[in-house]
Amino acid sequence: MRLAVLSDTHGNAAALEAVMRDLQNQSPDAIVFLGDMVMRGPQPRECIQMVKSLQPHAIIRGNYDDLFTRFPEPGWSPSSEKEELVLRAFEYDCQHISAEDQAWLGNLPTELSLLVDEVPTEMYHAGPDSLYKVVYPWATLEELDTLHRREETRLVLYGHVHHSHVRQGNGRLVVNCGSIGLPFDGDNRASYAIVDIQKQDMAAQIRRVSYDIEKAISIAKDLFMPDVEAFEYALRTARYPYGLKLSTS
Repeated sequence: MRLAVLSDTHGNAAALEAVMRDLQNQSPDAIVFLGDMVMRGPQPRECIQMVKSLQPHAIIRGNYDDLFTRFPEPGWSPSSEKEELVLRAFEYDCQHISAEDQAWLGNLPTELSLLVDEVPTEMYHAGPDSLYKVVYPWATLEELDTLHRREETRLVLYGHVHHSHVRQGNGRLVVNCGSIGLPFDGDNRASYAIVDIQKQDMAAQIRRVSYDIEKAISIAKDLFMPDVEAFEYALRTARYPYGLKLSTS
């Protein structure tokens, strides 16, 4: 069985479109999406519809999907620059995502455990019990070992950290597919993973897909997306931009 693992489009439909073209050449038997379709990019509605069109075997709710559908709490007001940025992204996405799709996002599961071609598999956005857990590629084996609940699990899939990697430890294959829309690992190509499974045998690869970054930036500017300078910096450099003092000239 060939499984495609996608995550973290963050409203970047241009990047997702390129990944979908690449998927046609990979011919996966099933697709899973591990969350964060929306927020921080110009086309959240389009990303939702494109993910739905893939008919994924599973879709997980990401931290930004969760935040968008549960934010802000009554009486809340921003108290930092980051919170002001989140509020602007929230207000933008509210204008571009239907009430029906908002309800759909907010009711997605936060984790799944299932057999994939006889392999016990756990899927998360970030990890068990948290949509915000951070486990980077350079994590220790002890940290890596916190990404599963069940001892019988042999394959763990997650996203969130925007750094793709494949790790082996304590009899488990751990795959982070990276980010399609906003990679932060220095490689600005869209990232996703392919996992080939034959009974208990597994092999994983990270695929990096070039796409029209100028188109994505132009769309963001044409739609007057807030904080477009940070989005442009992220797409060009594949580095985390939020909180940086970026020129608006």
